[in-house]
Amino acid sequence: MKTRWPNAFAVLSKLEHAGYQAYVVGGAVRDHLLGLLIKDIDITTDASPQEVMRLFSKTFATGIEHGTVTVVENGEAIEVTTFRVESHYIDHRRPDKVTFVRNLEEDLARRDYTINAMALSRRDELLDCFGGQEDLFNQKIRAVGTATERYEEDALRILRGIRLSGQLDFQIERITWEAMVAKSHLLQHIAKERIKQEIGRIWAFTNPEISLASLRNTCFLNVLPGNYQSLPEKQKPSLSERHGWAWFHYFQKVPYTFPYSNAEKRLQSEVKQTMSMLRQMGWTYEAILNSSDEALEVCFEILGNVAPFPSLQAMRRWAVSSPLRNSSDLEISGKQLMELVKRPAGPWIKEVNRELSKRIVCGELQNDYSELEKWVKKHVQ
Repeated sequence: MKTRWPNAFAVLSKLEHAGYQAYVVGGAVRDHLLGLLIKDIDITTDASPQEVMRLFSKTFATGIEHGTVTVVENGEAIEVTTFRVESHYIDHRRPDKVTFVRNLEEDLARRDYTINAMALSRRDELLDCFGGQEDLFNQKIRAVGTATERYEEDALRILRGIRLSGQLDFQIERITWEAMVAKSHLLQHIAKERIKQEIGRIWAFTNPEISLASLRNTCFLNVLPGNYQSLPEKQKPSLSERHGWAWFHYFQKVPYTFPYSNAEKRLQSEVKQTMSMLRQMGWTYEAILNSSDEALEVCFEILGNVAPFPSLQAMRRWAVSSPLRNSSDLEISGKQLMELVKRPAGPWIKEVNRELSKRIVCGELQNDYSELEKWVKKHVQ
């Protein structure tokens, strides 16, 4: 373990030398056993948050009410959480009370899925109380204990399980899936921001259709923002979450609310406008005028095999070769237009720019000031 996670090893070692139990837990253990790249490492211990903070020189009380302290070891931030059990949950999301315990199995029993409920010591000893390793081997998503109870506690676990199935290309175990369907209505209690975080990660999966196939179930129709049944099959990943949300939004026929950022909203609007032009004109330089590369990438994903290009790279090369991508790149300014025709500023400038741009992309004019000047003097009064 030392060669894999030297900083986590140092934290475990210091906790153990001080007389505490300490293990790497959760997703890091799962991904280690699967041979995947590990991004974040979480440690669980029987040391209290105060004891952890006394033991390490640089810490942050990031979630101390729930037993979590962030330890900074050699520049790496590692979350250390005290063994705990949780009582009644508020709004099917947050525990009303957290009780710290000294038993690792009690802590693992409160977790969501068996593949996330394993712990690994610094000596590579695997503690697997709920069959997580076997479920990894069988490529199965299975809830810890009674699935309906896990979702009553935290309904977001439903989306996490669906997301994990797509992330790992695992099948959701039958009883677990039946519990997801039965408790899907509880997702109405979950903040849309948290729903967006879970679903947003699906867009860039190698095969996002695995998770989307589950989300198309009618049980989610009135509890999740948007309509997943309206989506076509999505066998290829989006380039980013923002691309994915623009793809999703394009197929929504009924207004819905979601906490999109301003950048996401701009892209979604631009995609709809560009798609309208492409539907009318096909892939022409006039149709893509003033469209960003990002919007074109989403449009290419939407149109798929209808596009005349064999690949996204081919479309990009074609777009770059346009004689003009944006009207703002015209070699004549609004001020110069006003001087040429002796007119004050007004909507006419935008109309002239649009006409000049159209003629340039159609090959009738060159984006050259002298040529544009001649055309303006002749055609603009």
